[in-house]
Amino acid sequence: MQEKMLNFRKQVELAFAQESNQLTSVMKHKKVPVRTTERVEKWFILRDAFRLIQRMIAHVRETILPMNHVASIKKLQGIQVEQVSLPLAG
Repeated sequence: MQEKMLNFRKQVELAFAQESNQLTSVMKHKKVPVRTTERVEKWFILRDAFRLIQRMIAHVRETILPMNHVASIKKLQGIQVEQVSLPLAG
């Protein structure tokens, strides 16, 4: 599993690099200053981090989590609520 996660990370980093290069070339073509100010750089970093997290979550949902994990969590939650709401003998 460690190798799969490492491979996935490399693929995501490569995809981000390609996407960033495409974005930079589009911005240069439109004669827009490319990542010149700190605010723009921070926005790009945050956007990239957000996309990375979204893709990691989607990957984990597809590869690691069982198909009915949401239903199982809701079932366990119901059981917990039921146990907590029972009156304690005392």
